Amino acid sequence: MQATIAYYEPEARPAPGVRPDFTALPLAGQRVHVGDMRPRPGWFSLDREGFALVTAPTGVADFYDRGEVASTYAREVGALLRDLTGCTATAVLKSPVIRVSDRAGPARPAGATFTGDFAHADFSAAAARQMLRQSVPPSEVPLRLASRYSVFNVWRTFSGPPQDVPLALCDARSVSPVRDKQYCSITMKTAGGETASWENIAYLHSAEHSWWCCPDMTRDEAHVFRSFDSDPARAEQ
Repeated sequence: MQATIAYYEPEARPAPGVRPDFTALPLAGQRVHVGDMRPRPGWFSLDREGFALVTAPTGVADFYDRGEVASTYAREVGALLRDLTGCTATAVLKSPVIRVSDRAGPARPAGATFTGDFAHADFSAAAARQMLRQSVPPSEVPLRLASRYSVFNVWRTFSGPPQDVPLALCDARSVSPVRDKQYCSITMKTAGGETASWENIAYLHSAEHSWWCCPDMTRDEAHVFRSFDSDPARAEQ
């Protein structure tokens, strides 16, 4: 299918080391081809494209219940990632984010934010180190930083098909690690009301980008995608 995806499009690239505000970037829509993942079950992998569609039933009844998410979903997500990656340990962010369509209006439950409606990655290498320090006991931090560690997103829909704002994912192999990236800074409120700041990435358009999406997702499916990996062969998306 053909779709329009918004990209970062400044009049001039910022100087090296400058981190523009992620919430106030100049954007421009670009027409791109988006492939359908449905006819290719099992074809996508975390190690190659950087994302996969997986069967992941959940016992969570209400994703807006922070207590239920903290108890039930954190356990489910940890088990899912250990199964998919073979990692030995997982840690879930203390304030998981719920995204809702802009069409839903200004009223959103605590911890919910608008959909990320332009080409971006949630975390950089610096942010990954920051998140690791915040998510594991202090005594474990040196060991984890000295070992291989990764950041993954687990994305699922709460409503049945069809969805009007499907998530599009870009094949990591089609992205230039230097030319296409712009490091940014973002500050937002967490579900608990605290202020959180970190570094993330916006992307400039390239005709080489290979986009994919999965229409008509069910509640028991999930996208898992890699945001960062300390292995140089599988670095930031």
